[in-house]
Amino acid sequence: MHRPGRIATSPSARRAVASAFADADVARCYAARPPYAPALYEFLLGQVAGRGRALDLGCGPGKVAIVLADHFAEVVALDPSAAMIEAGRAADAGRHDGIAWICDTAEAYETDRSFDLVTAGTSIHWLDHESVFPKLAGWTGTLAVIGGDEPAAAPCGDKAWTAFLTRWLARVGGRYDPAGAAAEAGRHEAWMDIAGRKSFPFTVRQSLDAFIRGQHSRATWSRAVMGEAPAAEFDRELEALMRPFATDGQLALDMVSTLTWGAPRRTPHGKTGG
Repeated sequence: MHRPGRIATSPSARRAVASAFADADVARCYAARPPYAPALYEFLLGQVAGRGRALDLGCGPGKVAIVLADHFAEVVALDPSAAMIEAGRAADAGRHDGIAWICDTAEAYETDRSFDLVTAGTSIHWLDHESVFPKLAGWTGTLAVIGGDEPAAAPCGDKAWTAFLTRWLARVGGRYDPAGAAAEAGRHEAWMDIAGRKSFPFTVRQSLDAFIRGQHSRATWSRAVMGEAPAAEFDRELEALMRPFATDGQLALDMVSTLTWGAPRRTPHGKTGG
């Protein structure tokens, strides 16, 4: 199931698109995104010896950070959106004293302490890699890039989903370009010495209402960007598209969480000094 979106190829363009995540409604809707596979965390923890400190980049409302807090003495949950940080605090509800919720960009954040693990859950593509990766290389030997927070196949079928995306992207000023989006999403790999990759298929049952709400957690479909009336029309069309594939109001979403792990580099492959 392809992810919609405007392709941003410069740091300034990425910042402009990512500014949508500062919106409180986007932060509320983010909780409706499907989780990552529990087996992914189990496997990832097996690749990390230490349990002292972890850093979650672009933590959003804490989907990864809260899980890590069960296994690490301290977790730094970092996000530039105050709305996301507040949503994360609310989701954790004080269960983990070891989470430090920090509202800051990865580019500006500084520390003189190391991390046993750094994670980025569907967030690495937003970062200025030239600024962030040299710091990561000094902080940790293990960076885990986690992806796959959308169904691997659309419940309505990929042809119908592609037609829906193409029509709506044209309305909001974007274009449907899955190949370009995939290339943009993989930029960070030049900055890693990759140790391995692994996929984790699983199935999630989610209400149709939650599925629709989750779409508005994405920068392209945020209600503030779309406008109230178009967002309501989007919801009606998406409900009509997906309703025939729901059972008792529930969709069965076939998910594939992805994990790429390895050591961050101070310079990308192909350049001297790293």
